[in-house]
Amino acid sequence: MSMKRRRRKKYAVYLALAGLAAAIILTIVGGSYYIRFVGNKEWRKLHSTRECKRYYVMIPDDSESVLWQDIYKSAKEEAEKHDVYVELLCDWRAEDYSTLSYMDIAKTSKVDGIIVKPDGTFKMTEAIDKANEAGIPVVTILNDDTASSRKSFVGVNSYQMGTTYGRQALEYIDASTKIITILMDSRESGKELIFKEIKATIQAGLPAALKEQVQIQLKTIKATSTFEAEEVIRDLFVRPEERPDIFICMNEVYSECACHAIVDYNRVGDIAIIGSYRSEVMLNALRKGTVMTAVALDTEQMGQCSIEALEEYYSMGHTNNYFSVGLDIITSENVDQYKKKSDQE
Repeated sequence: MSMKRRRRKKYAVYLALAGLAAAIILTIVGGSYYIRFVGNKEWRKLHSTRECKRYYVMIPDDSESVLWQDIYKSAKEEAEKHDVYVELLCDWRAEDYSTLSYMDIAKTSKVDGIIVKPDGTFKMTEAIDKANEAGIPVVTILNDDTASSRKSFVGVNSYQMGTTYGRQALEYIDASTKIITILMDSRESGKELIFKEIKATIQAGLPAALKEQVQIQLKTIKATSTFEAEEVIRDLFVRPEERPDIFICMNEVYSECACHAIVDYNRVGDIAIIGSYRSEVMLNALRKGTVMTAVALDTEQMGQCSIEALEEYYSMGHTNNYFSVGLDIITSENVDQYKKKSDQE
């Protein structure tokens, strides 16, 4: 083969690679364009065709969780009473689209209100402030962002949350209890205050003989997947020096991982699990006795109050700074009534 022909072949390969790279870039840019602009137009079209007074979006941190589905169901029912449409913003979801990305999309779409769980970052505070500057009221739920210009917070305060979990832990402390571990997401705002209240409540209720013996420790993790949470819990359960006697899980994912781990590592009866929320996994675990107690937010009240806060703002120009929701305590004694309610839903 001549030198000239080899050069032509080499150039053809380079051109093909360049063309492939250009196609990939166009696909990415096009996809981003669709999500940010075409998608936005579809939302506005949906809003206009429904002929609702206002259009709100709810931005979850995990749209597949039972907790968020229940909150949204309640919010949607409440919104219909006010001739308002609320959308659970999880369409076009991709790994690289975070809560902040959806905040930007909602602002660009010029929605009438945003309901969001803040992630505790400065960028989230900025995103809430930018939405407010654009005339879009923001209601925070589950986590608050007091540094932002949010209009209202719907949830449970740190004192109420901490004392509730602390009192439940006291029910399972005996002479053999040495380690109580509280597992929380490192991204949760107010985690230090909640831990402080849990610890204070337990210490205040401990018999004098156990005050030096019982260690109360906080374990925070940033698990981006169920697998990562399972690994952390596995390490706690298999290492004797770290294994808790009472294990408090502060969210739905960690609670369900603990349910599986206590069975997998044959620790039923050795570790008392106090979990969160009333998912199907948790209710079944309570019935079987693998979990002692579950503390569940009143999601019906949370969804209702989120819409009420926005509607109150539009009708009066202001709204309550804080809407408090209740906590349900689920045990083996009352689990059947929650199971029955879950089956009916």
